[in-house]
Amino acid sequence: MFKSRLKSALLLASAVAVVMAIVPSFAPAQNGTASESAQTPAVRSVPPALPGPAGRTAPPPEDDPIPGETDPTLIERVNLDDMSLSAIVVASNPDNNIAMIEHEGMGYLVHKGSRIGAQNGVVREITASSIIIEEPSGGPDIESKVVELTLPQ
Repeated sequence: MFKSRLKSALLLASAVAVVMAIVPSFAPAQNGTASESAQTPAVRSVPPALPGPAGRTAPPPEDDPIPGETDPTLIERVNLDDMSLSAIVVASNPDNNIAMIEHEGMGYLVHKGSRIGAQNGVVREITASSIIIEEPSGGPDIESKVVELTLPQ
């Protein structure tokens, strides 16, 4: 019992540490309006091009895939039934809530819009006690499947 509580405490502490490192980038502007930095950062980032001859910059080569864009991550290959919700960090803006998903002892942080699960699910909402994941259907006439993972009591 002590080990499981210690494990839960460590998972929560690591989630809080990550969030504390991220939260300043989500802070609203000083004048009360949302700034550009208050939006969720883009997942894909392309390094700046190096200057070429005569100071011109060359565009990145289109042939080279960006790591992580072609290969699904571990959390995108595992079925949702094999995952459990470990922790949720609630922000002042609900769109910035972060959840920790656990699979085989490893924790993964997800936010609204994250891809998750083997069926190409997308995190649609993170509340104080659960996350809502929408998995697309197999065809245009079939409704999408909605899965809700809740925190254990």
